[in-house]
Amino acid sequence: MDVKTIILGFLSYGEMSGYDIKQAFSNSIGFFYDASFGAIYPALRKLEEEGLVTKQEVIQSGKPNKILYQITAQGKEVFRQEIQTPILPPVLRSDMLVKIFFGKSRTPEEQKDMLESCLNLQRQMLQQSRASFKKLELQFDEYQRFCWEYTIHHLESTIAFLEQKMPTLVKQPALSAASG
Repeated sequence: MDVKTIILGFLSYGEMSGYDIKQAFSNSIGFFYDASFGAIYPALRKLEEEGLVTKQEVIQSGKPNKILYQITAQGKEVFRQEIQTPILPPVLRSDMLVKIFFGKSRTPEEQKDMLESCLNLQRQMLQQSRASFKKLELQFDEYQRFCWEYTIHHLESTIAFLEQKMPTLVKQPALSAASG
């Protein structure tokens, strides 16, 4: 699914500014699909040109005016059609896996540091995801809850896999045995 379609999905919940849309990406689906302002604003312009969204300028005193976007009836229909299309296989892009893939080109100490860094990052992401989930969970419908639970499960599985495989890669006792 592309950025334009996801924006239509967010706007189907109500009008939003570009900033609100960026926050929606980051705070709801950011683990599995994120977009920068550099992708969001051109997509909004294109959606407006196609008649799928409208924008309204809200005058604010003491700060810049706010632009709010709203989905049109045509935009709702395009979104509905897009979410009906077949699911494509996921495209996994992982800086962590690329660095691990080329891990043999590092010294043993660098390998150990890299793997510990990967594990620490996954733990931080899990902690942040759990905190965000707890803070926002009352706002989720059952499908949104499923996606958050999937994200948390994925992070937990990644951590368990790293903990299991790291000793083999760095030739040291298992983390569970070392920390036990």
